[in-house]
Amino acid sequence: MARLIDLLLSLNSRERGLLALLAVTAVLGLVFGGLLPLHEQRQSAEIAQHEARALEAWVVDRIAEKSTLTGGTSTIYPNPIGLSSIEQGLISAQLRPQLSALTRQDDNGLTLRFDQVDFLRLASWLSAVHPAWGYHFKNFRLEALEQPGQIAAWIELSPAQE
Repeated sequence: MARLIDLLLSLNSRERGLLALLAVTAVLGLVFGGLLPLHEQRQSAEIAQHEARALEAWVVDRIAEKSTLTGGTSTIYPNPIGLSSIEQGLISAQLRPQLSALTRQDDNGLTLRFDQVDFLRLASWLSAVHPAWGYHFKNFRLEALEQPGQIAAWIELSPAQE
C-alpha cells in the first residue's frame, strides 16, 4: 500500500486526474457493460415467470369452470359414424375434393389424408363435427405447405370408449 501511495505522490496533478478519470471510467464500464444487462435479464425473467403463473391460474380456472358446467355427469359417447357419414360431412363443408384418402383401419378406426387443404376450413370442420362422431383423435399430423394457409394433413381416428 505504501508503494502505491509513493507512486501516486510522485505523479503530477494532471497525471493523477487522468488516473482518477480512468478509474471512474472502468467502474462505469463495469456497471453499464456487465451489471446493468444482468439486471435487465433478471427483470425480463421475472416478468416471464409472472406471465406463466398467470396463464397457469387461468387454465386452472377454466378447468374448474368446465367441471361446474358439466356437473360431474359421465360422458356417453355415441356410436361411431361410418365412412359415408364422414364423407357426407366433407361434401357439405366443401372439403371432399381435397380429400386424398379415407380408409377404415383394422380396429374400426379411420384414416383421413389431405395432400393439400385450407387450414381454416379443415379446422372449422373438425371442431364443428368432432363431438358427434363417436371417435377420438388417435393421431394427427399437420404439415405447412408453400402456399399460405394450405397444409397437408393426416388424421387417425379410433372409436370412443365409455
